[in-house]
Amino acid sequence: MPERRRRLCLRPGDWRAGDMAVSFQECPAWASRLRSEREKRGWSKNEMARHLLEEAGCDTSMVASLSRSIRDWEKGKHYPRDWAVTYARVFGLDEDVLFSKKKALPEDDEMERRRLLQTLATLGVTSSPIFDSLHTIRESVGQSLGRDERLDVEMWEEAVSEYGYSYQLTPPQQLLQEVAADLVAVRQAMSRAGSRDRLFRSWCRVTGGLSLLMAKTLCNLGQSRQARPWWATALNAAELSGDHHLSTWIRGEQLIHGLYDRRPTPVLLRHADAALSEYADSAYRGVPGISAARAQVLVMHGMPAEALAELRRCGEAFERLPGSVTGNTRSIEGWGAERLSYTQAWVYAYLGDRDRLDQAVSQTHKTLDPSDPSPRFRTQLALLQATGHVRSGDVTEGVRHAQAAYAACPAEQRATMVTRLADEVLEAVPAAERRSPSVTGYRELLASPVNRRAIT
Repeated sequence: MPERRRRLCLRPGDWRAGDMAVSFQECPAWASRLRSEREKRGWSKNEMARHLLEEAGCDTSMVASLSRSIRDWEKGKHYPRDWAVTYARVFGLDEDVLFSKKKALPEDDEMERRRLLQTLATLGVTSSPIFDSLHTIRESVGQSLGRDERLDVEMWEEAVSEYGYSYQLTPPQQLLQEVAADLVAVRQAMSRAGSRDRLFRSWCRVTGGLSLLMAKTLCNLGQSRQARPWWATALNAAELSGDHHLSTWIRGEQLIHGLYDRRPTPVLLRHADAALSEYADSAYRGVPGISAARAQVLVMHGMPAEALAELRRCGEAFERLPGSVTGNTRSIEGWGAERLSYTQAWVYAYLGDRDRLDQAVSQTHKTLDPSDPSPRFRTQLALLQATGHVRSGDVTEGVRHAQAAYAACPAEQRATMVTRLADEVLEAVPAAERRSPSVTGYRELLASPVNRRAIT
């Protein structure tokens, strides 16, 4: 272990509002050394990031993201495992001298592997000894042949793409276990390759996609607080990959889940505005999702005119997308016409504009693939329509429609987005009608633990 000296990591200017992680703590010697070597050269954190990226052959547009990591490394919060060699090269120092420790031994890697496997076991992901033995044999054969990391990356990129198709069909708890196991495998592959590998950015893209899936799945299980660091990991990996399609997709998904998790609308608006100020006029596949989320947040924030204006901008962003994105309606990686009309339905539902709501719902059904077996999206659409009917004054019909849709949705598919919309129908009912038989029956359906907490 590296020598540790007792000192305060906190210096003037380190504190940022909302940063609860900053505290008095022991600072590793290597963390202080990184800071002193940087300051000795008169470099800011952004300049340090630029030197690291140039040495690693990465896109220097990722300076801001890496600068945030440098801040944490210099406080000893995290060890810069993938950047240690690059740091040493930039400073012209031996890695062992810079980090005051010996390089990891093979037994250290084995200990890390076992630790990760134990973590997976805690999640209920177990591996048969037979498959463990086969994995060892495969690793040995790969080394004998001369490992082609390019093929490994392509395999994992395809795996992430396949998740896009199975996401809506796989129960969240099962998906969590599968994605966790894949993240461990990818992490081990990245550790072998290192940050100087020519495929490092591709590995970052894979990690970003898997981390996004983990964040979304945790949100679907009602674990939004546990999902927050995964959103950050996904964004960091996407920025390091230089893939703006992935970065914008992650930002849009985070906003949508924040909406369903009922995060404060001013916070969501701030994030949406920041993202659109950077990407608004681009054709990146995540931009319509960001715009759609902003329209939904605006109408919930009590700004109907602004929400309708954002709907128009969302349509313009949709028109800029290539056919490969708008035509991919079976995968969550796509953004088809059904998502645009779903967003319109959301806004009209919360405005209580029944006519335009029903038109948007009808249009969404026309654009949906009739062979798509996923019930979740259709249930959400039906619950939105029910909310709009209740808000427009037709409580009986709205509640009846919601009860039928919710009861028909398989219990294992009642993710957070479904249950939140089901609650919204009930909350839209005027106080004078909340004791009616139909509303009481619907409330009892939602309150039943058998019906509500059956995500397995």
